[in-house]
Amino acid sequence: MIKNICFIGGGLEGGGMERTLTTMANYFARIGYQVSVINLFRTKQFFELESNIEVIWPKADRNRYNRLVYALITIPFLRRAIKRLNPQVLLSYGEWFNPFVILSTRFIGIPIYVFDLMGPAIKLDILVETSRKIFYRFANGIIVQTNSASRIITEKTGAKNIAIIPNAVNNIDAKSSVKKNQIVTLGRLSHEKGHKILIRAFSMISKKDWTLHIIGDGPERQKLESEAALLGIAEKTKFYGHLKDFSQILVESEIFVLPSFYEGFPNALIEAMSVPLACISSDCIAGPSDIIEDGVNGLLVETGNVDALANALNRLIENRDLRRMLASKAYKVRETLALDKIARNYVDFIIQENV
Repeated sequence: MIKNICFIGGGLEGGGMERTLTTMANYFARIGYQVSVINLFRTKQFFELESNIEVIWPKADRNRYNRLVYALITIPFLRRAIKRLNPQVLLSYGEWFNPFVILSTRFIGIPIYVFDLMGPAIKLDILVETSRKIFYRFANGIIVQTNSASRIITEKTGAKNIAIIPNAVNNIDAKSSVKKNQIVTLGRLSHEKGHKILIRAFSMISKKDWTLHIIGDGPERQKLESEAALLGIAEKTKFYGHLKDFSQILVESEIFVLPSFYEGFPNALIEAMSVPLACISSDCIAGPSDIIEDGVNGLLVETGNVDALANALNRLIENRDLRRMLASKAYKVRETLALDKIARNYVDFIIQENV
């Protein structure tokens, strides 16, 4: 019976990968597992972990070394930490360094499972792509989140032992709150998240008493603020930056939008559905079409199409009953993506492969 799990990640700074890792680590720690987390890089700690989880950080500073030298330093650090912890299974989270972790832990005698959670359509640099192709086949198992991700990873790496397990939902519990005419989005402010498409679509809505709320930070923030000003909607567009707790903003909103060009499995979308909110998402690769059935529990629009997104926004703004219907169906993610159910899928896959 597996009771000692070691998670390996890049760090604990804000991000979807880190959030997924900490959610699962905390869950297993709460139900009695011995849990440890090894970080490959020294970062700020944005996400909190249970007090009984042992967290290990490297002494070396990545900024002081080039890529190759840091890798050579990290191999003995990782192996020493694993041997001391002596876990029954290793779970590695991160496409950029999964191959490195597989290589570093070869012949250590502990099963390793890697999580490939980034959007499968993203092109990584040639070194990472080649490393995945070489080393993924040596992992005991690979966990992806969607059917398209499974197909693409199989084609790219030739790996066979792949399980499709989506992210668990971190439920947003709606407190008693007055709904406002506001649209909300959540995510890193970088090009691939498509916020410029949303801002342009918002400028085209038919009713002008609605506001747009953008939670998150990143390299595109200044450009997006300039775009809102250029379109004359700066006063109706609020940028919050990176927030730990954004639940009240979601609860007060009527519509959530995910305008991404590509995704892995969007946590922000399923959290908004758990409120519940009427949700619109781009039909990007991959994730949204695995979560939303168009017209049933949300709306899907063509990726990057400003007019299509504006039309969907107007459709929901002008039809309160449709918003309520979509939100009520969206609420079912609390059952289909419940944390204990997803954790059980992890355990079943690991146990099955080690029988």
